[in-house]
Amino acid sequence: MNDGGSFLSVGRLLRRLATGNVEEIDFDLGVNVLVGPPNTGKTKWLQTLDFLLGDTGDNPFEGAEETGLSEKYEAAGVEFRIGEEMFWVERRWREAGAKSKVFVNDDSMPAREFQQWLMEKLGVPLLHFPKGNPMSGQTWPQLSFRMLLRHIYRQQRFWGDLADKQPEGEQLACLMQFLGLAEKIFTKEYGELVSMKLQAERLKASHEYYGAALEALARDVLSEPGLSVGVSAATVRAAEGRIAEEINSLRNQRAKLIGSARDQALAPHGRGRVAELGEARAASLVALEELHRRLDDATERLAEMNRYRAELVTEFDRLNRAEEAGQLLADLRITHCPACDQKIRQINTHDRECFLCHQPLPEQPVVQELGAVRIRFERERLAGEIKEVDEIIVALRSEFGRLQGEITSVQERLRLVENELAPSREAVSALVQDDVSALDVALGEASERQRQIGRLSSAVAAGAEIIERVREIEKKIVPLQARVDQAARSTDFESAAAELEDGMNGYLSAIDTLKPGAWRHNRVRIDISRSGFSIKVGARRWSAVLGGTDTLYFLMAYHYGLLTLSGKDGYHYPGISIIDVPGEFSGESIEDKENFIVQPFIDLLSREEYQCCQLIITGASFSGLEKVTRRELQHVYTA
Repeated sequence: MNDGGSFLSVGRLLRRLATGNVEEIDFDLGVNVLVGPPNTGKTKWLQTLDFLLGDTGDNPFEGAEETGLSEKYEAAGVEFRIGEEMFWVERRWREAGAKSKVFVNDDSMPAREFQQWLMEKLGVPLLHFPKGNPMSGQTWPQLSFRMLLRHIYRQQRFWGDLADKQPEGEQLACLMQFLGLAEKIFTKEYGELVSMKLQAERLKASHEYYGAALEALARDVLSEPGLSVGVSAATVRAAEGRIAEEINSLRNQRAKLIGSARDQALAPHGRGRVAELGEARAASLVALEELHRRLDDATERLAEMNRYRAELVTEFDRLNRAEEAGQLLADLRITHCPACDQKIRQINTHDRECFLCHQPLPEQPVVQELGAVRIRFERERLAGEIKEVDEIIVALRSEFGRLQGEITSVQERLRLVENELAPSREAVSALVQDDVSALDVALGEASERQRQIGRLSSAVAAGAEIIERVREIEKKIVPLQARVDQAARSTDFESAAAELEDGMNGYLSAIDTLKPGAWRHNRVRIDISRSGFSIKVGARRWSAVLGGTDTLYFLMAYHYGLLTLSGKDGYHYPGISIIDVPGEFSGESIEDKENFIVQPFIDLLSREEYQCCQLIITGASFSGLEKVTRRELQHVYTA
């Protein structure tokens, strides 16, 4: 017999009315039939159970056609077993601050956290899965217990799909979880692989758009030969070389033109003086620049020292205040016991004994004065630092004044040189002004093109970095892809699908035996892979070939097949199925079909390996069924 280590079963289900009265139903292991005429509340009881199993809504009757139910009841609870452990779970939707909480043995937790708690208790792996195409770029959500519950609890209004209104990607994840495949496929490595592939694709796309934009920019702002063919590192380097040669040529032309004009405008004996003045002017400009840099450094250092001195003075004042406070408080005595707050009675003690605890006082009085000594030490240290900072500030102010004087002196020398050079400049410029201006304009244009090509070179380098990043990612992808593919190849999808397939076909064969001709179709075939699944009847998808009551049989077979997975090694089905059978299906009354659609479950759960499993199913009568726990509801609720 299976020990029920991963089984979930429901015991007592309770609802507390606002009046304080309690309504409850008890369920046992095996098949439980919840019967009664229409409108006796069968569905509402299952909705209550669904709410207790982690629904994030405000109350179990949210959205119900009947109004006032959430006010009529104030709380609900369920006792359930997981393996050998019993738990009491309660929801209190009318208690302030408790609407979104689940109380497990009186310990509260958010509904979403409770779902994770349930998964851990059931031994179901917590994992994330791709919702649809893994390469869509969407965040992988966590596969929650509520998603799995869509396949465990069949609501009366949902009989059109395996799990109505659940996306196919989510259905696949739930199936793979039940079949024990999810933890082998939706691994951390698979998530990393998809993330890396997405990153590589995004980088490739950005490089493609980046290259197109770069080409358009190069055509718009540059007219260099070769760049019209295409922008690349080689064409940009060639353009940089050409523009550098052009700038050097223009500079040489300018120098020759000015030299020739100088020779024409100035007498030979005056040329040497002009050269000396030019050197003096250049030296003065260099010296002036260096002096300004040193002045800026001195200004910044002086401001820093002033800030530091202000902090030291503030700390010094704080220590002075602490010392004064210590002197004022030194004579205060303990008047009340710190433990019981009672007034201390004066008891005669020796001079060398503490008046409160009566322990001997330290021999050296230094201990009593330790705090004062420490404060004095800190004051002396701070006073020394303030003195040092004052000396540094004086030196910096002296340096600041000296630099300002040197700058004034150099500026005066520069003005004298400029004044002496002015006549020579005017004589030379009169001869070559127009030609030099034209060369300066050409030099300016060439320099601007050189800057543009420099920026283009940086942009090309950035594009090369993108490609290099793609190469690095692809190098990491190769071994990761190999490991993920190996894991997929070693995963036996076919065997896992066959387990569920055999269970479903076993149910359909059983009802056809109980009622000959009930199932007139071929066997169910299930194919499942890492990327999708299909369930066919014969050669066609089940939803396309089945209609009417056959869909009811098919979905009952699906629940039966899932129950057959319970307790098997490597599978993660929790051993419980909750089915709210509709009163009518496709216009036909189900009452005369009830018994034979439930009998295969009775036979299954009677087997030793399934005695820890549980089925809760609603119906109108289920008359004559044996080996079931029967719970009847008689009171009909009318609007």
